[in-house]
Amino acid sequence: MAGVRRCAAIFTIGVVFIVCVNSQESRLDAGQFREAVNTVQKWLIDLHANKTHSSILKTDFNGNKSVNIKPVKPLELVRKMAEDIQTLLTSKRNALQKIVDHLEDATTTYLWSDDLTLNKSRPLLMKNLDPHNASHEMAYDERLGVEVRYNQSGIHVPLEVYEGYPEILNGLEWSSTVDQVFRENFERDLTLMWQYFGAQTGFMRVYPATRWKVPPNLIDLYDARIRPWYVQGSVPPKDMIILMDRSGSVHGQTFSIMKWAVKTLIDTLGENDFVNVAAFNDTTEWVNNCTYCKANETRQENKDCCQPLVQASTRNKKLLYRAIDDLEDGGMASYSEALIFAYKAFKEFERTRKVGEGANCHKTIMLFSDGGTEWPEDVFKRYLADNDTKNVRVFTYAVGPHPIPTAVLKQMACSTGGQYSVITTSSSVRTKIQTEEMTISLTRPVYNMSDYANTSELLGVAGIDVPIQTLKNLSPFEALGPNGYAFIINHNGFLVMHPRLGRQLSYLLGPPHIDLLDVEEDVGEMEAIRNNMVRGSNGQKVIVGKIRIDDSHRVAYSGIQYDYSPIQNSSYSLGLLTLKRSQHLIIEDHEALWDEQPNVTCTVVAPWPYCRGREGVTQEENLATLMDDIFQRKKSCNDKLVQGLVWSQRWTKPLLDKWMAERVSSEDIIGRAVFTRFGLTRFFPESQKAGASIWRDPLNNPALRRAEISGSVSVIPHTKGAFLSAPVSVKKNNEEVVAGAVGVNLTSSYLRQGFKQSLRHIWKNEDILWILVDDGGLIVTSNRGELHGVVLQGMFLGDLNMPLLKHLKDAGVYNMDHEVDTQALCSDKHNWNNAGPSSYRIPNPLTLLANVLLEVFSWADYFRYIIYSGVLALLTPRSEAFSEWGMTRIGDQESCIMEKTIYYFGETNTFTDFMKCSNYTAEFRATRLESINALLVAIDIGDGSPECGVQSNLPSIVPQRVTSVDPCSYQDRFRERPPTCLMGNSTAGKLGCSGCPRQLQSSLALMLTALGMCRMLLHMGLEH
Repeated sequence: MAGVRRCAAIFTIGVVFIVCVNSQESRLDAGQFREAVNTVQKWLIDLHANKTHSSILKTDFNGNKSVNIKPVKPLELVRKMAEDIQTLLTSKRNALQKIVDHLEDATTTYLWSDDLTLNKSRPLLMKNLDPHNASHEMAYDERLGVEVRYNQSGIHVPLEVYEGYPEILNGLEWSSTVDQVFRENFERDLTLMWQYFGAQTGFMRVYPATRWKVPPNLIDLYDARIRPWYVQGSVPPKDMIILMDRSGSVHGQTFSIMKWAVKTLIDTLGENDFVNVAAFNDTTEWVNNCTYCKANETRQENKDCCQPLVQASTRNKKLLYRAIDDLEDGGMASYSEALIFAYKAFKEFERTRKVGEGANCHKTIMLFSDGGTEWPEDVFKRYLADNDTKNVRVFTYAVGPHPIPTAVLKQMACSTGGQYSVITTSSSVRTKIQTEEMTISLTRPVYNMSDYANTSELLGVAGIDVPIQTLKNLSPFEALGPNGYAFIINHNGFLVMHPRLGRQLSYLLGPPHIDLLDVEEDVGEMEAIRNNMVRGSNGQKVIVGKIRIDDSHRVAYSGIQYDYSPIQNSSYSLGLLTLKRSQHLIIEDHEALWDEQPNVTCTVVAPWPYCRGREGVTQEENLATLMDDIFQRKKSCNDKLVQGLVWSQRWTKPLLDKWMAERVSSEDIIGRAVFTRFGLTRFFPESQKAGASIWRDPLNNPALRRAEISGSVSVIPHTKGAFLSAPVSVKKNNEEVVAGAVGVNLTSSYLRQGFKQSLRHIWKNEDILWILVDDGGLIVTSNRGELHGVVLQGMFLGDLNMPLLKHLKDAGVYNMDHEVDTQALCSDKHNWNNAGPSSYRIPNPLTLLANVLLEVFSWADYFRYIIYSGVLALLTPRSEAFSEWGMTRIGDQESCIMEKTIYYFGETNTFTDFMKCSNYTAEFRATRLESINALLVAIDIGDGSPECGVQSNLPSIVPQRVTSVDPCSYQDRFRERPPTCLMGNSTAGKLGCSGCPRQLQSSLALMLTALGMCRMLLHMGLEH
């Protein structure tokens, strides 16, 4: 066995020396190994050329006037794109202002009517629309991608609001004339999408009308008034401290309702709000006591303690949710101590906050309690006279059904200009606390301008959606190249547009609040770029970093260039990522390219805006329609993209013809494909369409991305073989640019056979294990199909039963990074039967019985609302159960945090060492192939050798779910405050302060009937 050593002991002058010598010469000769590296490299290059026939593609365009190569000027590109986005947003704001003006004018002429009924008003409820019903007059809209009704807007009413209320019917009546403005806007601007108005009473108008969709088996819990677009459009930014009574009297259902209510309140907050939560009994402390401040101590005693308010981002809110769920009750409540704690916290925050921290607009204390008799008069006298706290409003909530005095809570709110409310059941939470394609929502408040209103009462919020795809479509795709992209962040540093900004799991979720540094490398240069963009600066920066090839591969690169510019009259900043000194292929033939109708067989194109209404085509019939639009000039098309697309089709046609004419064995070749920088993909055979479609966007195409940075053959291994690709560059006037990439997908057996054949005349020793590994640690091929019964093809090197990867990593052949994905989706593994009933899903027995009742009482819409509201109220979730507040679960998936390890090539190109196994030592050599993302490894392990028995013990590349979260890992990065602060209604403090507390009015008889029936349903459901 190679590497086995003979040791001799030599004794001299009382000192023992141990000398070890090799029992035989190394069987891994360095010279022969270098020859093997060169041979394998040549084999890969020749194999790609012979199997792809890429030489057919024309590369010399000297003398061709229609093809030009020019350097990319990203600073000019980013400024032009920023101007285009500004123009687009301005046009949308103008349309929005017309909606607001019309609605406010309508309030000046409308007279209230008590005679309105559902039968008379007949609102077009979107839940009742059916595209398959001809009488509903719906048609498919290419712009929106769904069936719509153009003649009027559709209505959505929340589950907990009865559409027959006089307030709802009158609101629908006075706002109905806005449909004329909706239609005019929609017809005038061909890029305009959804327009809507959410009323303070609960209903929502949407134009054009469409069927309101709810995920299967779920109840529709959408309420416009607690959506981020509504809250941020109607409520000014706030610095908020929430005080939760956790004394012994709030045990059981009351405490559960309180936790639910507090999480609901936090869920309504936006990224411009700052918040923290403290729990109190006879002492007070933050629910996440991250700095371990001592409750109710003096400033001197807590001089080293600083517990700031935190930004109400999605990540920070989830940390607060967890802490709230963990609270336990006990002790006696002291309102005085709790309020002193909150007022001191505001003063401390004023003294210690960093630049940009805090809303610096309104300050509120939200106090939740089941009631009490202590009146903290001295506290209010002291702090209402303090300049730092005199404007702090106190809002109080009496929680629970217990008959505990609540007059003090009401008095607290009224004495500070706040508001007092009562929450008796979980179903009243949503009405008491109101403050799937990704879009920007432009919103503006609508006020009552009638002579009958004493003040400008808020009537609702009007909005227009600007899909992120609309902004992305303004990108200079043809100039950015496969590795370039555009992104947008706001004044908080959160992503508005980015290729790695994930889609939301549910339509009820708010913005994900993903910071730029969460998706780009969090290095010093990148943080400086982010902060400059937040400030609204222009700039350009080249950094050394890693290019993301795909989910598992990174390539170190020294010329990643960022250019950025503010989008004027907005809180957004635009950035472009390109490769330094990249070239741009320009096609400028306006006539000659249109002389031949293309064949769209075995073709897919990128989801780019070639022509309006034809984005994202994949099916052949749709692609044929796109090409027909281009050649017949039926639609408005992007001239640069279209000319590049048509040129690509003509350029690749000879190659596709060659593939279709050639007969190859499916035992050798799985398929072949050519990808162009203009978004055209040609493939053969037809069975490769699914894979080609996944890679049709150059930004998601690892072959194209590697082609732009490598200049040689690249290998992409998988369990069935490997995809070999290489760039094809076109040249003109001594300039050169990558126009595309050509690849062949080879079977594992064909690869292994060719690999062994290439090494046979150099190395005839069968006891050597040869492995070709890519730059992510995946095995491309080997001279053995299996090792100790394990298939090697596509295997991760760290999973081998030997410490090879550890040696390579320690030597710098591979580097290792950890990446955290805060936007991941995981399979739902919670046991929901044990966790308590979910707040938004009725258990099956209850669903069946409730549906029977709905059928029986289908004529009574209001009764239907009472049934569902009662069921939801009685099915109060345990605090640890998920709810719609910060809901993370839908179907069998939930949002989660995943961590994964990425391996990539380091600085060491060649390395030789010995691996220590359980019973022997094995020598190995490893050398990177020049210009190819592969590493050749030779290990002196015979085919019959026992297993090594020693692992690398390095993290696997398989993503792992993060189950433990640091409760103090708050999101805290530099931000700029919004330039304006909306002023609240001057009469807000009087709400709920005179007469009875504000409660949802309803028929007592119906409420009692429903309550009894729901209790019966609950009892029967629990028995099941």
